[in-house]
Amino acid sequence: MKALVLGCGSIGMRHVDHLLRLGDVTVEAADLSPAIRQTVESRFGVKVFSDAETALERHPDCVLICTPAESHVPVALQALDSGAHLFIEKPVSTDLDGLAGLMARAETSGKTVQVGYNLRFHPAMIKIKRMVETGLLGRVLVAHAEFGLYLDKWWPGRDYRQSYMAHADLGGGLLLDASHEIDSLMWFLGDVQEVSAMGGKLSDLEIDGADVFKVIMKMKSGAMASLHLDCLQPTYTRMYRLAGEDTSLMWDCPKGRADTSLGRLQTFDSGLGRFKSVRLRGDPQDTYVEELRDFLRCVRTGQAPLVGLEQGIRVIEVIEAIKSSIESGQTVTV
Repeated sequence: MKALVLGCGSIGMRHVDHLLRLGDVTVEAADLSPAIRQTVESRFGVKVFSDAETALERHPDCVLICTPAESHVPVALQALDSGAHLFIEKPVSTDLDGLAGLMARAETSGKTVQVGYNLRFHPAMIKIKRMVETGLLGRVLVAHAEFGLYLDKWWPGRDYRQSYMAHADLGGGLLLDASHEIDSLMWFLGDVQEVSAMGGKLSDLEIDGADVFKVIMKMKSGAMASLHLDCLQPTYTRMYRLAGEDTSLMWDCPKGRADTSLGRLQTFDSGLGRFKSVRLRGDPQDTYVEELRDFLRCVRTGQAPLVGLEQGIRVIEVIEAIKSSIESGQTVTV
């Protein structure tokens, strides 16, 4: 199988490395930057092209789209036209323009399309999903998700002002980049019915988007979920809380980022009258490897991926509803 990685920034470079480690895949890449192409060639010894068109002419079996999010739709259509299966990094796009057409084209092609919400492959997220599905919490009624870290600390040694996070027109911005939490809440609780949101730029950070969001979601199941996102907090914060009637679980990451830490998962024990720890197994650093393993398995077997294009589009629909709620000051149906 031949895999082509389009866009070799930090995430594209990571995918090249992991595909080679998975084995049984011939990897090629493309990037507009001569410096990045040289780095990829010297580090991994793979063939690297200066443009997507030339690389697609070599008919890869699957294409990983790691270009800026605003380019995802046209690049994905090109890749589908070449006959390839698709892995599209999250977010699937910056807005809804062209996504209906992409969905129709993907369905017609019969190709696998997966969206890169790698947090679903984290051992803690998998455990929480199983707890919900097995009824450990009974009927989940309320939930909360939170992510926060001061933007200047996201990439140590790099100027955040030069990053995509500082430029919404490149597909950055907090709401899109931290959309893992939206995807996870829908994975745990089902689809969103309506949202009410506030958000804006409160700090002196040199970015052209909001630095904090507060969102209330009413789920179609009847559950209520709250979402907090910011790029202001001095230490890394990522957490989830789910509760039913006299039941609860909570997960957070007190000792490091989710890609390097299993975090701490606890459930409430009614008999003991306190929270008790739940053992987690696995390697949090494998989330990117496992999502690619899932993608390649689906390409080979024709099975549906854990995170398909429909789910990726639904996240964008929720994001657009959040933006509309902030602008209008009203609750918005998704």
